[in-house]
Amino acid sequence: MNPILSEFYGDNTRWFVATVIDASPPYGYEGRVKIRIHGLHTESTRRIPQSDLPWAQCVVPTTEGGASGIGRMPQLQPSALVFGMFMDGMNSQTPIILGSLPHIEYPTPIQIGQSETVLDADNKPEVVWDNVATESAPKDIDIEDEKTSRIGLNIKRNREKTAVSFFLNLGYSVKQSIGLVAALSFVSGMNTGETPDSRGIGAFTKLRYTELQKFSNDYNKFLVQLSFVAFELNGTQSSTNIRLLNSDRLENKGICYVVSKYYLGKPDSASIKEIERNALNLVDRIS
Repeated sequence: MNPILSEFYGDNTRWFVATVIDASPPYGYEGRVKIRIHGLHTESTRRIPQSDLPWAQCVVPTTEGGASGIGRMPQLQPSALVFGMFMDGMNSQTPIILGSLPHIEYPTPIQIGQSETVLDADNKPEVVWDNVATESAPKDIDIEDEKTSRIGLNIKRNREKTAVSFFLNLGYSVKQSIGLVAALSFVSGMNTGETPDSRGIGAFTKLRYTELQKFSNDYNKFLVQLSFVAFELNGTQSSTNIRLLNSDRLENKGICYVVSKYYLGKPDSASIKEIERNALNLVDRIS
């Protein structure tokens, strides 16, 4: 009998986090789900069409039968965030899912009070996220939605309060919301404009700023840019979001560290310390 190939023996294990795209497998693929693997498959359906994505097997508990017709099938749904490994190691063609990860999903049209969707309308993300911004922003704070690259201290502080409430209403904890806002305020001063050193409230890179412009025609508006931050955290920045959701303290490699290093791309200790100071000051101002 020939020995098992080494790549199926676990000598070259590769782990992954992925999003479930399709949970209705065709005949012969029962128990599998189609996944888009973060860091391996681009989110562009033009570059990697959904039809080219792999069907991954799923591990089920040992309390199930494990044989044809006995036991229950996996209950994963589309948009689920899953964790797994490749059974063929570096070849990375045979994914197997070991479990799922809780995460914050986009609100549905029903959740945000939108009774119906016009199918022939422009289906860019702003169609949903305009409603998200309206529902999530506090109604009693005037953010004075200026489009300039410099704003006054009062507007900045109002925007910080608005942003904290915005992320709270999306399901983040108080500390997570404050850490996010403190980091954004550190890099941009909550300015939505574009300067040689900064683009928008997230000091976005040129590529991400281009994505912001695609996200909405009103990309200079403060609430739109907040929505784009949330959109990124639930999409291209989902790995950052997982770390953020698993953090419960502002300091000591907590929330401020995660946002600074992974979302803003500022891993230096000076930036992290300044963001931590901003967060503690923000706690004092809004408490």
